[in-house]
Amino acid sequence: MKLRSSKAACYVGAAIIFFAVPVLPAVATTYEKPQNTDTGIKVASYSANTEEVLVTGYEQTGTYKNKAVAFMDPYLDVFDSSDEESAQVVGRLYTNTLVDVELVGKEWTKITSGNCSGYVQTQALCFGDEAEALVEIIGTDNLLTGYTNEEVQEKEAAEEAARLAEEARIAAEEEARRAAAAAEEARRQKIIQNTISGTDITYNPTMSVSDEDIWILACIIDWESAYQPYAGKLAVANVVLNRVRSSHYPNSISGVVYQRSQFSGASNGAGGPSDRFQARLSSGPRNTECMQAALEALSGINNIGGYTSFRALYTVDVNNYSDFVIIGDHIFH
Repeated sequence: MKLRSSKAACYVGAAIIFFAVPVLPAVATTYEKPQNTDTGIKVASYSANTEEVLVTGYEQTGTYKNKAVAFMDPYLDVFDSSDEESAQVVGRLYTNTLVDVELVGKEWTKITSGNCSGYVQTQALCFGDEAEALVEIIGTDNLLTGYTNEEVQEKEAAEEAARLAEEARIAAEEEARRAAAAAEEARRQKIIQNTISGTDITYNPTMSVSDEDIWILACIIDWESAYQPYAGKLAVANVVLNRVRSSHYPNSISGVVYQRSQFSGASNGAGGPSDRFQARLSSGPRNTECMQAALEALSGINNIGGYTSFRALYTVDVNNYSDFVIIGDHIFH
């Protein structure tokens, strides 16, 4: 079939197909044949295209000889006959389905596509050069084949299964999100419950120490927690005293403070103060809270129980600790 219109007119027809074709009734009964009133030359469109096939019967040529493209959205029913009274639906052509044309009639065209064969409305197909122009727009990768009723059922069942699977995936993700949120809230509450600010715990008896030990204790409190809240200073003091009472550490304040690799930078590695810590001992604590915390801890006021260690909070993952308390920027355990 060789259209008398230009390729540009074919693109115009394709544009009409996409943007100007109304929803068609089950059986079309009228056709339009646009004319150029100035020249008398017919303008190609899907309706003129179809009528030329019927009226002139000229020979089909080109890549899409004896082919057409269905453009009805969302789909076009395929019937087992052209008898309007008895025809039964046997398949379906979705938008952009390529078909082989066997016979073209004014109202019905006999087609085959994939496993589907039958009759469809002629005006719902784009033929020949117009089909080629349409394919250039949509791309050959987007062309479909027809579906039999059984294939339609399988397709819809697969789509429904995919939809249900997607819903299940979304539901599972939401459940996982809720579980993660609950776990995070539980972790947060655990941290809150293990975070105190000065709640005293009566734990230790008083300890008799020398003035030098008190001074060393006040200075190590300043060394480790000068800018922490008072409860943090008291907690550091009790870490030192808990170690003194533990068989796993030296039994004196000076021995605990100067133990190698324990209080960062305080020891010279040989049981004495480093040069930097000696400077702190010489200048003394930078605020009176350090001395107050040392004296209260020595008197038996304890706010961390038996914990013997602490670390900067930003350096640890609290999820790795089962028993701890957070005070200021330190975690005691």
